[in-house]
Amino acid sequence: QGLVAFSEWGRLLDPPVETVRIPFEGSEIVLYLRLPNGIRPAPLVFGINGLDSRKEGVIAGTNAYIEAGAAASAIDMPGTGQAPILIDVGAERMLSAALDHLAERPEIDGSRIVVQGRSWSGYWAAVLAYTERDRIRGAAVHGVGIHHYYQPEWQEHAVLSREYLFDLFPARSVVYGVETMEDFLAYGPRLSLVERGLIDRPSAPMLLVNGEQDTQQPISDLYLMMKNGDPKTAWVNPVGGHMGRSEHWPGGRIRDEVVQPWLLRQLGIEP
Repeated sequence: QGLVAFSEWGRLLDPPVETVRIPFEGSEIVLYLRLPNGIRPAPLVFGINGLDSRKEGVIAGTNAYIEAGAAASAIDMPGTGQAPILIDVGAERMLSAALDHLAERPEIDGSRIVVQGRSWSGYWAAVLAYTERDRIRGAAVHGVGIHHYYQPEWQEHAVLSREYLFDLFPARSVVYGVETMEDFLAYGPRLSLVERGLIDRPSAPMLLVNGEQDTQQPISDLYLMMKNGDPKTAWVNPVGGHMGRSEHWPGGRIRDEVVQPWLLRQLGIEP
């Protein structure tokens, strides 16, 4: 009922929210799309939700892109919301299938696409920067968990983080489809970009954003990304927690003044 209500609300926006359904491996990918008025074909910001957000919230926060003349889409990352598959090595194929579909639409300029990840989906934005580097113009990795994040010694302590208001273990384990802490800790390391052999490969431009004091995703992962592969742009809040947030730099300010302007510039739009 909530999804139906959201769909009804989305149709009232100007421009409206379109629900897109894409056949995928015997199931379907569901995503949202907004197209700016009067601009065809439009560049695209491909947004991915985090662990405890959903595509509905992502697409609801796209007015800045629409007003700048860019289209915006929102999709649930693997293991969350309406995603048809769980998190595992290779689950980015779901995101690539969505990009395939969107790039073929006549309303979308397939040569001008950027990816926006947030929190856990910063991982998927980084993966796409490698695997889709010939197709996308850039990826915002807002929250950088790519190697140390997946190690048991980090997760054993991170699931107790006081930055997260709920019990982190159930939230994180469900996206893998595991039930015990033992299985959860054993599952993660395979996802490391080091383990996957991606971190030294050429990539699309990346913006890395996080806080030095993040207790959910280790800042060491951001610096590891900077030390390997192609040069990257980074924004680090020395007193910031998860995703760089602090009293002086709340999440909305980081989004509005750091992430969104960078993505628009990658599309050739001066914010």
